[in-house]
Amino acid sequence: MAELDQLIKAVPDSDLRTQLEAEVSALKNHTRFGLVFERHLPETVIVRDTDSLRVGDHVRPREQADDQEDYRVVDLDGQRATILSLKTGAKSEIARGELLVIKRFGDPVYLSLTPLESVRRSDDRRYHAVIDGENFHALQLLTFVYEGQVDCIYIDPPYNTGARDWTYNNRFVDANDAYRHSKWLAFMEKRLRLAKRLLKPDGVLIVTIDEHEVHHLGMLLEELFPEYLRYMVTIVISAQGNAKVNFSRVDEYAIFCVPNTGYDVIEGAPIEFLPDHDELEVVEDEEDDEEEEPGADRYPSDEAAGSGLVSENARRRGTESLRQNRPNMFYPIYIDEEAREVVRAGPPIELHEEPDFSPVDGLRPVWPIDSNGDERRWRWGYETMVRLIEAGEIKVGKHNKKHDRWTINRVQPKKSEFRKLKTVWRHTSHAAGTHGSGLLGRFLGRGVSFAFPKSVYATRDCLAAVCRSRPDAVIVDFFGGSGTTLHSTLLMNAADGGRRRCILVTNNEVEDKTATRLKKRGIYPGAPEFEAEGVFEAVTRPRCKAAITGLRPDGKPVVGSYLGGRPFANGLEENIEFFRLDYLDGDQVELGHAFASLHPLLWLAAGARGQRPEADESQGFLVIPEAGYAVLFREDVFRDFEEALAGRDEITHVFLVTDSEEAYAEMCGRVGAGRNTVMLYRDFLRHYRRRVRL
Repeated sequence: MAELDQLIKAVPDSDLRTQLEAEVSALKNHTRFGLVFERHLPETVIVRDTDSLRVGDHVRPREQADDQEDYRVVDLDGQRATILSLKTGAKSEIARGELLVIKRFGDPVYLSLTPLESVRRSDDRRYHAVIDGENFHALQLLTFVYEGQVDCIYIDPPYNTGARDWTYNNRFVDANDAYRHSKWLAFMEKRLRLAKRLLKPDGVLIVTIDEHEVHHLGMLLEELFPEYLRYMVTIVISAQGNAKVNFSRVDEYAIFCVPNTGYDVIEGAPIEFLPDHDELEVVEDEEDDEEEEPGADRYPSDEAAGSGLVSENARRRGTESLRQNRPNMFYPIYIDEEAREVVRAGPPIELHEEPDFSPVDGLRPVWPIDSNGDERRWRWGYETMVRLIEAGEIKVGKHNKKHDRWTINRVQPKKSEFRKLKTVWRHTSHAAGTHGSGLLGRFLGRGVSFAFPKSVYATRDCLAAVCRSRPDAVIVDFFGGSGTTLHSTLLMNAADGGRRRCILVTNNEVEDKTATRLKKRGIYPGAPEFEAEGVFEAVTRPRCKAAITGLRPDGKPVVGSYLGGRPFANGLEENIEFFRLDYLDGDQVELGHAFASLHPLLWLAAGARGQRPEADESQGFLVIPEAGYAVLFREDVFRDFEEALAGRDEITHVFLVTDSEEAYAEMCGRVGAGRNTVMLYRDFLRHYRRRVRL
């Protein structure tokens, strides 16, 4: 409809235009049950590299990058180009360096990655990847590399608040756009269809959102992921709240799309992933069983911290914690005050009986009574408590001199048991101000030029819900923004020694006010001064580097420390490589002249490990054991290639360059047992020639 409206406006006959508008208006009033939106709103992306400009390419002059008028190249003469307006049919001549190439979604594209920079701090860890590029096309590339291999996709898409916080077709969308929600849904649907292909059978999609699109998104996910279970977690991100009309919003949402596997994919929270020294508001569940599950609502104590033990107060707190709620859980525990030891427990007393505080055999009775004098109850029944005392797990805790009361704790080794995650998270570590924009400012060493970055701990806890027991998980975020998802992945690895990898995709979009200021100075998209202000160059790339190196962009150490005390300046011993998404000439690929451009994709597919050597085809093949892959360039050296692979179990991926299906099948039979094999360049070309559903 949006495109039809634009066409109607171009109709010169006013009477005909009025009639068409009336008919279309009537058509719009016809609605169906469910989610209705325009799925085929046109979408394009600007490609800033015009070195490979060809006749027939769709282009736009740099100074008209925000306009909707496109041109086609009809002639090239040296550094000059003749372009034809697709709107008026007029021809004009322009310097080719002043043009931006336009790619329409759905048209065949052949994608590659151009290495920009790498940071290496570990000899044995695999590389994370950060990609500067349009995420729809980046997802097409990732489905070639990682289809069915991703454990978790976490995305924080534009919230579509109407505040010009995202662009559609290279234009910022505001509240005055009648197709604002339709554009957002079309934008999201295209990307989610591709993203779903990346997930493993037990892979999970997490999408964060706020009230502006949460309901539309919920219906879209129900349509695209019908076989998945969907859960919505409320995350408190600002205790002070963000003042709105009528209410002050303190939260946002994380929707988890979890495959209905028949077993728990979200495994809950083990002790080691509880918030670091965090203040947690606890809402305890009502209980139906006689005794509480051992280990429920457990908190690391100061005494147990760092000792491999976990301590919990033996007295029940919160709801259902009064004596009358469980009379049989109100009984004395006898302690030796001098030795600070628990000796035994006494039997429960009747509800009408008063507790006796008199010493027995020189032992002091401790009752589950709080500092206000309210009679509470123990966490466990009498028989369970006796077993725990005999096992040495019930200990005397702190003494409150003011009230002359002793704390009784249960202390035991940390275990890997899980507790179910609640759907409301209230952790101070999730505050977006302190641990989002505040933390980002420390790593950049300047004011934050990125709106509303997530708390690194909120993102970490979302990822941990899926990946805490997957130490080698592959995590993808194609709305990479400031780089919080990668930073959170690094923190998880640092906590448990995991080797999780994050693939982050973000564009280099320049925010509206900055772009307007630059254009007034005659600086347009594609110019180095303009691109330096984009989110990839100004925020994502320097933040990710600083997280690993511990150094800000100005070379100074990052000031401060993570929750738990690790200094930011220590960095994190990981490896990362930055890439730019580029577009190849399909003919050059088919002729076998594009291996250097495809080489990073092969390295990523094999696990992004080890150093990637320069592409050298002169020997006829490459065998790179430390990176886990091998490439055959010429069939005439296959026997030498086969010998080089013999006994190399670390080679997991083999890429064979051949035009013959029969030769490929024979070579696979000889070197492909237990290995992933790809026929170059057939498989690459076929992947991109498949029609993408829009």
